[in-house]
Amino acid sequence: MLDSLYRRPRGRRLAPVLSRLTGGRVPDVPPGPEETWFRDHWQAADQVLEYVDLRGKAVADIGSGDGIIDLALMLHGEPRELVGYDVNQTQADHLLGLASRYAGVRELPPGLSFRRSEPEALGAPDGAFDVVVTWSVFEHARDPLGLLREMRRIVRDDGVLFLQLWPFYHSWRGSHLWDWFPEPFHHLAQSGDEIEAGMGSDAWAQYMLSEYRTLNKVTVDELGDAIRAAGFSIRELELMSHRSRVPAGLDEFPLSALGVGGVKLLAVPV
Repeated sequence: MLDSLYRRPRGRRLAPVLSRLTGGRVPDVPPGPEETWFRDHWQAADQVLEYVDLRGKAVADIGSGDGIIDLALMLHGEPRELVGYDVNQTQADHLLGLASRYAGVRELPPGLSFRRSEPEALGAPDGAFDVVVTWSVFEHARDPLGLLREMRRIVRDDGVLFLQLWPFYHSWRGSHLWDWFPEPFHHLAQSGDEIEAGMGSDAWAQYMLSEYRTLNKVTVDELGDAIRAAGFSIRELELMSHRSRVPAGLDEFPLSALGVGGVKLLAVPV
């Protein structure tokens, strides 16, 4: 679905022209937004693999999106199977098109599949997976605790959960709208009407605005409470932060809410 919302990268079309104009010396052309998106998510898989060994395991990814991370996990992590769940069905043909263009992958591995899920219902048997992973999903979850309880249901008692959330709503880039509002914490100082007025009417802007409106504003401590209430125990933790100017008038917010941009963690069932 989002393929039509990205501008096609221009570098590949311009290369022959630039070569003629520069006598064969082709200057670097910055990647377009689609390629940047692909490479950022492709590389995210390596961060997951720093935390958990997937070799030979049955893995579920909750919030698979366009499936880029899942494909990279399958190729680099070598799990036995990987099932990507999302409320919007991941399109395998779209994923393969991206992977062919930017990673030279011509076919999807047989152990990789995608299924549509409900917001807090994954449609998998109890204890079906050795590992459950999720990347940049929980700031969008309408019921974080409900989703975590469902993840606990489908992971084996000796399994593991890897969870990454970035950015938290109250952090410097928490709105997800930095393409339109580069200043930090703008969303904590502006009204919804002001934010809407500052964005364009094109399809990508409207899509991102709809995403912004559904952010759940969970904090790192609230997320930790939900993880424990769902039946997990956190065993590894990495808080992500960034030095940033804090505008006047934000004294009402806890420092942890303003300063913690994201989290990566490993948890086990209890």
